[in-house]
Amino acid sequence: MSGHKAAYDDLDTTMIAYVGAVGTIITFFTVFAVAALSYSFEKSENEVKVIEVPEVNSDSILANQAAALTEYRWIDQDKNVVAVPIDRAMEIVVQEEQEKQKQAKTKKP
Repeated sequence: MSGHKAAYDDLDTTMIAYVGAVGTIITFFTVFAVAALSYSFEKSENEVKVIEVPEVNSDSILANQAAALTEYRWIDQDKNVVAVPIDRAMEIVVQEEQEKQKQAKTKKP
């Protein structure tokens, strides 16, 4: 039996082991390369979406809000809804409340 020659249908275990080992190594490095690439993309997206977010000029937003509180303007002209400056609106509310209190005092016996 020592002179047994390999037949064409015999398994070449050395080649199978070699291909298995090389395939395992290639798969191992491919998985780590994909993980590293994914981490790199995640880091760059984090920089773009979180770190490099353009600043909104809050001063201009506050100025627009302050202007809206200090000017007369139409909100809905068809329904006759008007925006009144906040100072004038507070004066109107105070006057209305004072009139209600005067009427309530005069109605009491």
